[in-house]
Amino acid sequence: MKKTLLIVTMFLLVFTSIFAGGSQEAAKPKQQDSLMLAHDWAAKAGLNQGVSSQELYKKALETEGGKVVVYSISSRMARVKAAFEADYPGMTVESYDISSNDMATKLRTEYEAGIRTADVIHSKEQNGEYLMEFFAKGILHNYQPASIFGNVDPQYLKDLTPLYFETDWWFYNTSVYQESPISNWWDITKPEWKGKFIIQNPLGTVSYMAIITTMVEHADEMASAYKACYGKDIVLAKDEPTAAHAWIKRVLANDPIIMDSNNEVIKAVGEGTTSALIGYAPSSKYREKTDKGWNIDVNPAVMVPMSGVPFMNFVAVVNEAPHPYGAQLLIRYMLGDENGNGKGIQPFNTIGGWTVRPETKGAEGNIPFQAMPLWNLNYEYIYDNLQDVQDYWYQFR
Repeated sequence: MKKTLLIVTMFLLVFTSIFAGGSQEAAKPKQQDSLMLAHDWAAKAGLNQGVSSQELYKKALETEGGKVVVYSISSRMARVKAAFEADYPGMTVESYDISSNDMATKLRTEYEAGIRTADVIHSKEQNGEYLMEFFAKGILHNYQPASIFGNVDPQYLKDLTPLYFETDWWFYNTSVYQESPISNWWDITKPEWKGKFIIQNPLGTVSYMAIITTMVEHADEMASAYKACYGKDIVLAKDEPTAAHAWIKRVLANDPIIMDSNNEVIKAVGEGTTSALIGYAPSSKYREKTDKGWNIDVNPAVMVPMSGVPFMNFVAVVNEAPHPYGAQLLIRYMLGDENGNGKGIQPFNTIGGWTVRPETKGAEGNIPFQAMPLWNLNYEYIYDNLQDVQDYWYQFR
């Protein structure tokens, strides 16, 4: 009886293994077919043809009723909508303001349910999620006509279609400090900064964790930065695999003030004239110096080994979008049209943001993009390693 049961069990295990393997092998052609269909749709929609704005305008009116739907992470799309509809009579932009944390979930849920609402997506790539789970699967398509992107540095077009870049900076209060009080990421591990620096919670903020994961990728540079800061080589503890991990552990031991939003960070630093705190926040918050009169300033050029990473705000066409001609027309408009300085780019061309087109005149008073020491994001590395880095942070939080 036992022998019979053993034979039956072994048969079931072998059968299950073969069946599972067969299912996996069957899934691969299905995924390949889906990707091929997506590429066919993109070709038929003319995403590779470089049709002019006027031709797209005509086709959008004649075949799509002049409608285009955009999901955007920026409330500034309202200004783009108003200008676009004024410049292209008969066109209607249906714009949805969606947080960056919710965008991918909404898009994925709708797409898998067979719902095709959005034509254009404007979001921010931070951890490789869009590249690996949307573009690689044919859910999103790049649209990069030569008349718009012909003069753009090819490195910015390799993965996604860039609208503009933002980064993060260490802010300080100008009533307390005449210049940046720190110039090295290791400075905030010193005793004199204990409890005096603010960051947004990385466990709930993908961009912060992406920066820290990039530190791990560049752990050798973090080790060199330690020596520049302390004048000696770093000695790692047993629970510090690299200098970047040591930075995480020692920063958390130095009592950082952790806040839930970057609005709280910049307010705590810049409101009033007495705050001796420094805070790490998006470069876009530099606008609060003018908008709210806060006493803030930055000097990212002095930071060692880097001031941050460039986060790309990208635009994409959704596969099987209901209005592909309108989508292409809107993207061209958002990039400033053929001359790069049209009304569509103006809402995004502000202090703390950088467009990629050399034709576009940068925002007055902006720190030059090339003046900042930045680590480029390795999306595949972040996608594969972010969770491990997050678990390490959680261990010492």
